[in-house]
Amino acid sequence: MVNKLPGRIRILLALLLLAALPAGAQTRSQFSTSTVTFFSSAPLEDIEATNKSSKAVVDWEKRSFLVSIPIKGFEFRSGLMQSHFNENYLESDRYPDCTYRGIFAGPVDLTKDGDYPITTSGELTLHGVTQKRVIPAVLKVRNGQVTVSSKFPIKVAEHKIAIPKMVFKKIAETVDVTINAQLVRM
Repeated sequence: MVNKLPGRIRILLALLLLAALPAGAQTRSQFSTSTVTFFSSAPLEDIEATNKSSKAVVDWEKRSFLVSIPIKGFEFRSGLMQSHFNENYLESDRYPDCTYRGIFAGPVDLTKDGDYPITTSGELTLHGVTQKRVIPAVLKVRNGQVTVSSKFPIKVAEHKIAIPKMVFKKIAETVDVTINAQLVRM
């Protein structure tokens, strides 16, 4: 009996550890790679920046997600544009991240190859201002790999981003945001 006790204890501990795992642990994914771009087309100048450091968690069971984009991660073709963006417009020291938290709707089968249009709805926080948003996206499943893509506009005034009158012809009132990301299971 004494010889069997350590084995039983090990089995009991293993079962307790398995029970302690979150129920949805196998149903979560995160970004493995991502590219977020924004594009502003204005009469005097087009402005474009790219960010490859965004993070996300998707819970497939709850059909929920959280995306976080570090503002200082945006890279511009000009260092001057980048410093103006961070210091004068987005105030990235004060508001370091843009987040989008919400849920998604639409049929998705992660076991079948295909393109799955979804609708996301949630709260987009940018420059310290939170707005309710509905944003379309497409999930693509290919050979077990999942990617997500989306393109949507953001009006800078909705997030209290001030554009000085001196440069209003250089920065559009609405910027186009594009997201492309590869998801992997957590």
